[in-house]
Amino acid sequence: MEINLKTFTALKELHLLNSVPATFESLELLAKASTELIQSIYDSKPELGEVEVFIETLSIKILLTTKSIIELGKGTKVSALTKDSNVKLLDFPSINILTRSIIEAFLTLEYLFFNDLGIEERNFRFYIWQISGYKARQGFFNERGLLKENINEKLQTELAEIKRLKGIIEKSPYYNDLNKQNLWKLDTFGLPRLVSWSKLIEQSILKTSMFELSYKLYSNYAHSEFISLIQMNGAKTLNKGSEENDLSILNSLRVVKMINCIAIIGLKNKFDFASKVFEQYDDEIKSTTLFWNEFGTE
Repeated sequence: MEINLKTFTALKELHLLNSVPATFESLELLAKASTELIQSIYDSKPELGEVEVFIETLSIKILLTTKSIIELGKGTKVSALTKDSNVKLLDFPSINILTRSIIEAFLTLEYLFFNDLGIEERNFRFYIWQISGYKARQGFFNERGLLKENINEKLQTELAEIKRLKGIIEKSPYYNDLNKQNLWKLDTFGLPRLVSWSKLIEQSILKTSMFELSYKLYSNYAHSEFISLIQMNGAKTLNKGSEENDLSILNSLRVVKMINCIAIIGLKNKFDFASKVFEQYDDEIKSTTLFWNEFGTE
């Protein structure tokens, strides 16, 4: 009995679902596929406005963070001054934290660009996000007297940009939708999103049932050293290839794989030139990407 490519891909991916080596190998291929799409932005030189150029930046962030996870997956030997080690350790707590970063980068990509909003509302969201980034940097460098002159000049330029952008958003019809709390946050330290990360997951194309709990876990990793230490505290938990270590990273790797596939499809659907690049992928890459995109979205 013959089976079609879609069915074959589904069977293959589900068969390899619990294989850490196979998942890392697949991530490496997806990273190369993503690189091709991002390169197509450079090669096509599309006329992107000041807003859409950040599609490329966020895509690169997802790519580089994925590559960092792949490198961590190779493990490392920790040797003493007087003795070499033959045991490879795999830093799964860092992989979990990087997975959280990838989720947030994709949610930002979707919140700002991969949506059906009108151009005015998308720009409003972007300008608030941009103001918040500048605000955070202004607050970080409070001790102006300790900074070099060129940094002070940069901060002054960004302060002027904050005022310019605030003038733009105050004329937007969506500005009146901000409540007093939001306005206070925007003026004080910034308001990068109008809703929380958890709410963004609920509103996202991502399947809430798959990503909500994982995001909460990885957020706890980022904010609670105790949770991370509990999971690290095992005889072979950090040993690369051990059952305990594999169980500690499998969910993260699945999440990263799905996000990469969903982001690739997002770029493909956003730009015609990216779609042409996608269609040139070999059948295995295309079918794998489409499978996990469908599996991870609703």
